[in-house]
Amino acid sequence: MGINEDGCVELRPLVGLLAGVPEPLIEQLTIEAIGTHRSLVEKAENLFEALAPEIRTGKEAGSAEHLAYLNATIKMHSQMSVLSTLIAILGRTPTI
Repeated sequence: MGINEDGCVELRPLVGLLAGVPEPLIEQLTIEAIGTHRSLVEKAENLFEALAPEIRTGKEAGSAEHLAYLNATIKMHSQMSVLSTLIAILGRTPTI
């Protein structure tokens, strides 16, 4: 991983993997990554809404539901790093 000139996380393995790949393929990967990210956001939001108020406010932690929410949020943020890198490689946000 690295930080690009905009201060965003950039996944160097993706940069290398996609070097020389035609733009239409990168665009398709980016569109798919947007869909994946949206699904992960929805899942994390749903898990958060299902948490007990004590957990949402930080007064309690450690339940199975809390762990599921944390895992979903980590996956969502990881996917955002992938998506940000793909958009940087593509040079634009694709129209969906």
